[in-house]
Amino acid sequence: MYGEDRIRYLRCSECREEFSERKNTALWNSKISEEQAISVAEHLADRCSFKGTARLVGVDPGTVRRLNKRVGRHGQQYHEQQVQEIEVEALQADERYGFAGSKQQPVWEAELMDPASKFVISHVQGRRDETLIRRLLADGADRLANPHDIALFTDGLSAYRTLFPRVFGRPYQPARQGTRGRFPNTRYRIPRTAAHAQIVKHRQRRRLTEVEVRYVHGSIKRINHALAVLGYTTPNTSAIERRNGTARLMSTAQVRKSLAFSRRADTKHALGWWALTVYNWCRPHRSLRQLLPLPVGRKLYQQRTPAMALGLANSISTIAEILLTPVYPPSGWR
Repeated sequence: MYGEDRIRYLRCSECREEFSERKNTALWNSKISEEQAISVAEHLADRCSFKGTARLVGVDPGTVRRLNKRVGRHGQQYHEQQVQEIEVEALQADERYGFAGSKQQPVWEAELMDPASKFVISHVQGRRDETLIRRLLADGADRLANPHDIALFTDGLSAYRTLFPRVFGRPYQPARQGTRGRFPNTRYRIPRTAAHAQIVKHRQRRRLTEVEVRYVHGSIKRINHALAVLGYTTPNTSAIERRNGTARLMSTAQVRKSLAFSRRADTKHALGWWALTVYNWCRPHRSLRQLLPLPVGRKLYQQRTPAMALGLANSISTIAEILLTPVYPPSGWR
């Protein structure tokens, strides 16, 4: 053992390679105590600034900045490792703005959420353009067990309408007219089990005047089936919009109508991923609680996180458990 925390130094019985028990965890090669590192991660998930966290924990602000990058990267790799072959009925997508570098440099966060479990399946950051939406939808489709059986609810951004057939449709090659010339471009057929509805909000002088529902891909029957499963009466993006408010409460760089912004883009990227990890695995969601068959003392409900509701976890994870869980990035990870 070594260090103040008495970290075990292990040796593989097969290859005889030696390594620390913290290998591939967020605290690997950390120079501060485990208690302080966990406290820093907890404060960062509660919208504390770097300097405020440094004062509360008793460490240098540079240490907080380095640990933020580490826990953000760990959260992203943990998500990549755990969230695979997901079975869901519907997805909601939305974007929220933020800034990095200055208030003149917007950096958007786009997310894909399962409205039934409130679990955020995909998270990407960048400019709000077609490339961002393509990354979001492609990443979400890769994590689904059956990407051709999904109902997608989005806002009126045109990129969703353009990219939905390419990501969730089935490609086919049209026949060529005649025997000469090039073959037609690949086209995409929407399966009967897939559909896409856009919820377009019309405003006048910043006041909502009308909500228009556009059934742009697939059948209305498939949309209505997803609404019945969710218990909704009309298509909406209410779950992901509430998630946007929660995300702003968990990151100091996402506060609206203020001077808040991240000084660097990589800092904002790490804060976004760490807040997402804590939201999915560590924070119980009030709407997901279940009534216990028999009361346990004064406890009437079982609190659940989005990961528990989706079946990815059996209990509420602590931040310490997330940080000390080894992750094994796939080859080619950057």
